[in-house]
Amino acid sequence: MTQWTWARPGARNESTGFIGRAAELEAVRKALTQARVVTLTGLGGVGKSRVAVRAAHQMAVDFPDGVSIAELSGLRDPEFLPHTVATAVGLPEIASKESMDQLIDHFADKQALLVLDTCEHLVDAMAMFVDILLSHTPGLTFLLTSRQPVALPGECVLPIPPMPSPEADADEHSNDALALFVARAKAALPPFELNDDNRSDAIALCRRLDGIPLAIELAAVRLRTMPLEQILGRLDDRFRLLAGVRTAQARHHTLRTTIEWSHDLCSAPERELWARLSVFAGGFTLAAAEEVGAGNELAGLDVLDLLGALVDKSVVQRADGVATEYRYRMLDTIREYGAEQLEHSGRTKEYAHRHQEFFLRMARQAGEEWMGDQQVAWGDRLAADFDNFRVAMDFAIAHPGGEAALRLVNGLWGLWLGKSRLTEARRWIDKALAAAPEPTFEQGIALFCGSYYGLLQADREAGETVRHCRAVAEYLDDGFLRARALYVETYEMLMWSRDIASTLASYEKSRRLLRASDDLFPLAASYINTTVYHAAHGDPARALREVEACMQDLAHLPHERWARNYLTIARVLALWADGKPAESRELGRRVLPSALAQGETMSLAATVEFLSWAACGEQEHEYAATLLGGAATLWRQVGTALWGVRALQRLHTETESTLMLSLGAERFTQAYSHGGRLAAAKLVEIACGSAHAIESCPSSAADDGSPLGPLTPREREVAGLVIEGLTNRQIAERLYISKRTADTHVEHILTKLGVTSRVQIAAAIGPRTPAEA
Repeated sequence: MTQWTWARPGARNESTGFIGRAAELEAVRKALTQARVVTLTGLGGVGKSRVAVRAAHQMAVDFPDGVSIAELSGLRDPEFLPHTVATAVGLPEIASKESMDQLIDHFADKQALLVLDTCEHLVDAMAMFVDILLSHTPGLTFLLTSRQPVALPGECVLPIPPMPSPEADADEHSNDALALFVARAKAALPPFELNDDNRSDAIALCRRLDGIPLAIELAAVRLRTMPLEQILGRLDDRFRLLAGVRTAQARHHTLRTTIEWSHDLCSAPERELWARLSVFAGGFTLAAAEEVGAGNELAGLDVLDLLGALVDKSVVQRADGVATEYRYRMLDTIREYGAEQLEHSGRTKEYAHRHQEFFLRMARQAGEEWMGDQQVAWGDRLAADFDNFRVAMDFAIAHPGGEAALRLVNGLWGLWLGKSRLTEARRWIDKALAAAPEPTFEQGIALFCGSYYGLLQADREAGETVRHCRAVAEYLDDGFLRARALYVETYEMLMWSRDIASTLASYEKSRRLLRASDDLFPLAASYINTTVYHAAHGDPARALREVEACMQDLAHLPHERWARNYLTIARVLALWADGKPAESRELGRRVLPSALAQGETMSLAATVEFLSWAACGEQEHEYAATLLGGAATLWRQVGTALWGVRALQRLHTETESTLMLSLGAERFTQAYSHGGRLAAAKLVEIACGSAHAIESCPSSAADDGSPLGPLTPREREVAGLVIEGLTNRQIAERLYISKRTADTHVEHILTKLGVTSRVQIAAAIGPRTPAEA
């Protein structure tokens, strides 16, 4: 089944039916069979996005590895382009490698379609981004929408024209523009019917509007307030004013004129709210509109009524939101017009600051409440407004002098963790620290968060941030920060020090300090760390005691999910280590759906990994190998297998060796490769079932019986460079990936081939054929 992924679920649901565009859809279909980059161009409002989305739906069957759509209109900073697309694809941000490397690895062996919607404001970054992916992902095809070409070699540019103007005798069945007008007119005024009395006016209206879909829709909605003849008359008046300037850019004038006309038909308060709402990116709630948009000229007026009027006039669209809360959004062209009006009034900075303050208050409240029973709801709310948080952080960093940027990145700590956005979090923290370099409490919290995120990613460079965190705590003589600094120092010791006695003693001290300051999050994180450590090092009884101790601290928060998920996963490991694979499996299967819903690939990878070990203990070897292969793919997305814990990696190797000996190399490779190709949801479905529920492992080109069989296409490429004698750093430079990613690939190759040195890789693979090379 084709997989669909979206940058913002719900934002692209079509609230109105798709009409016409058969020729354009066929042109897109043909282009996508002949070129790997197809760009739909045209002026704003012509329908590029809707054509792209509809074409992607229609061609889904041609892309067996899925279709992903990333909506980029809310992205202002091109630095975060790879992160945004990786999120749309469904890749996690808990990773020690760059998002670009993740995308390359994800699409390396896939036949997939990636739709990048609204690219014109990111053309330079987009050209580089697509070019890199093109050279490393032979099966990936791109469909872009932009007001201008991206100018890539081999790019097929398809202009999306306005709908054809209707002939004098046309009806809604013979002309798309007229059909669109009639459909939208009926939506605005249900009794409306196209008949002999109004046909000529409707045809004239579509002609005046040059067949531009957005212009037609804006005109049709006016039927609620005036008859068609009067609408046409107003358009005639406006176009007569433009008669002398309708040149090659006539259609751009048409669209702008239509928007201006809609703007003129709004009351002065409605126009004012339209301008103020332009500061939002990616949508907004009623509460946000009321707080940011109220006051001054709108003092004493009900923003809800004004917003409802803008919805009625199709200036603002209403979309489904989280839970029972509606969300609203404006089309890019309409938002840009509103932004122009706000700029002309000289108040852009004022309302951008109000926007920042609203989302700062939300972030601070979320940060205070996330480690509680509202955690899931907060996660959804923060994710829905992520574009707005980016805009707010951009504004705060561009206008330093306070600590707004630090308070924003600190308040979003639950979003960074709960939605696996650690890489981007660390970049925003770096930007915020640069904007506010003086040692303050907020700086200390940001340094703690950066330290913790870096340690989760097993990044040794996080040590410098750890020490900076300690320095700020001591400079401010702050007990709260001291407790947090001690925790990250202890976590760093657990990761890389061999003095376990001192490390465990440090954990006890940090917990006393954290309890004294009622700082529940790092307290729970410390128990997760030690539970995994004790289970991995052969002391499951102590590991289970650690879980119980932490559960007591969380007893007053029965609906908190993040810490409970990880504690449950650690318990799965401890039960397995205690020789109770059946109990371990039962518990792991209970937590898997929660881990999947949470969107944290790291917790998902760990659970599937431990379920594989449990299945191996129950002698279900083929099932275990399938799960192990699935876990390996998830760990590659994470970037650090098994959190970098050496003892866990040793247990993984022992399990893999047992399965290899039991099944034989061929059967193990088939099951392992099959698991590695499964989508996460399907992998969870299998992991929650039984050995009898596993699909038979299909043969594939990768499972060809050759020594390269267990390796992914990217690992084969890396193996070839190892045989050529390149170092990991040279491999990284050759493939345009980070050295850490190259290190990880080589480690995977050694494990899958069952060898221990680079020299043995060449011996295991032997001479390669031209096809393999």
